[in-house]
Amino acid sequence: MQDFQAARIKKMVIHLVGNKGLDESLILAENHARTLNEQEEEQIRRYFLKPFQKDDYHCFSHHTKLDLNEVYGFVNDMFLTPVNFIESSKQIAKHLYESLAHPRIKGGELYVVVFEDVYFDGEPIEAIGIFKSEQKSSFLNITPDPEQFDYSIQKGIDIEKLDKGCVIFRTGESSGYKMLIHDRFNKNDEAQFWKDDFLGAKPINNEFEMTKNYMNMCKSFVMEKLPEEFEVDRTLQIELLNRSSGYFSSNEEIDQEEFAASVLEQPALVESFHEYKSEYTQNRSIEIEDSFQTSKSAVKQGKKDFKSVIKLDKNFHLYVHGNRDLVEQGFDEERGMKYYKVFYNEEK
Repeated sequence: MQDFQAARIKKMVIHLVGNKGLDESLILAENHARTLNEQEEEQIRRYFLKPFQKDDYHCFSHHTKLDLNEVYGFVNDMFLTPVNFIESSKQIAKHLYESLAHPRIKGGELYVVVFEDVYFDGEPIEAIGIFKSEQKSSFLNITPDPEQFDYSIQKGIDIEKLDKGCVIFRTGESSGYKMLIHDRFNKNDEAQFWKDDFLGAKPINNEFEMTKNYMNMCKSFVMEKLPEEFEVDRTLQIELLNRSSGYFSSNEEIDQEEFAASVLEQPALVESFHEYKSEYTQNRSIEIEDSFQTSKSAVKQGKKDFKSVIKLDKNFHLYVHGNRDLVEQGFDEERGMKYYKVFYNEEK
């Protein structure tokens, strides 16, 4: 697990990488960025490292040979031959420039940073950060004057919102190093270039990844597979999501047999779930073990997708957190409309 509390910026270089597909420029710096004062370093270090609080580790990869991964080679050179820092950072910028062909991907500033005193599993190590700023924000600059305050509207980088970045820890070199990846726009297909086309990274099949995949699989089973095989109403689906969420939150270890017995209960559902797991992992080329340690950070992140809400047209949202036997569904012949009847003891 990483700890950035004592981390310091050892050196940094900034390049400007435009979108090659739009004929924008690539401007490479020949020198390090100037030395930061204490306040500047604190703010910029926070800007770079704040997004990396999870333990969702990735590593460099290549479909044939790891040494053919460009960024891996440049990072490896920086770690092993620090005097090559500027030249290696230029090569990273050029590689990014070649990756920027999609017209919707913005160009921006590329920061290559060496950090020292980063703690990983309790040991101080070096780390290399590669960060990219894309979005510019408008801000109001006020100049005080006794006669009349002056002001100007300028554009700059919001140092509270890092657009893209990765932190590569100097550990696990032979298997592609361990790294954390951040992409503020990773829900867009074209933005996957940061992880796939540029970094060439893949998830490390650790507790975080296994827990995340297991939770996604469970949600998919309840919401998509169950209605195909069984007659289930929305309240049963929500109850199963609530049970699943409770299981993940309260157990230090996820065990497939225990999960199936305590959450699904019915033998037919359990059998269907086991079959679905094989189908799900095979189709996505992922591995989910039958038993593994629970990642609390993955549970915290994934629980927001286990929504216990029934949306009724545009009029009502019905939140179901407890006993589904207190919710009754029916059809009103006179109105020609479906309804839910809710039983309760007191109103708060």
